[in-house]
Amino acid sequence: CGSRSTRRAGGAQPTPAERQFGAGTVEVAQCESCGQQTRFPRYNDPGKLLETRQGRCGEWANCFTLVCRALGYEARLVHDWTDHVWTELYCDSLERWVHADSCEAAFDSALIYEQGWGKKLTYCLAYARDHAVDVTRRYSRKYPEVLTRRNQFSEQELKRAMAALNSFALDRAIGELPQALQEPRRAALERRLQQGGGELDLC
Repeated sequence: CGSRSTRRAGGAQPTPAERQFGAGTVEVAQCESCGQQTRFPRYNDPGKLLETRQGRCGEWANCFTLVCRALGYEARLVHDWTDHVWTELYCDSLERWVHADSCEAAFDSALIYEQGWGKKLTYCLAYARDHAVDVTRRYSRKYPEVLTRRNQFSEQELKRAMAALNSFALDRAIGELPQALQEPRRAALERRLQQGGGELDLC
């Protein structure tokens, strides 16, 4: 009917065709003028996402991270527990990980969520192919306040869980490298950890 006035009408199970392209959930929107419903499959297949051009931050961050890796950049996903996802890229010239949000066209703007959006951050956890790390401090200038909201588990429990995830990811990824590249890669990760103060220990 041409109306842009819609409301969310719940969800639906993905069809086999939608599942084929990584849609684990489907949102349903209803036109407030004519009542017609529209399905919004949350495709996680990058090719399908680029075809439909419809997705939320999680799908676009996943796609953008893949593109960055395909271009030779080291990239990792950051999951913000207050409902957002973005990418971090490792910048050799700056010798640090840099925030990159494809949905906001934002680069190296780590405080956009706390200071720009007014978010009350809790946990921002980064995942790469060979490590996992808590990066919350990078995204806040009010970390003592953030700590008061981090009540899902103790900080020591989180540190142990992240260390276990990191150990698993690191051992698996390092083991897939040629022998000559394994120790240099491990050393590079340790060096980056020291440079990126404010993150939890990797191991």
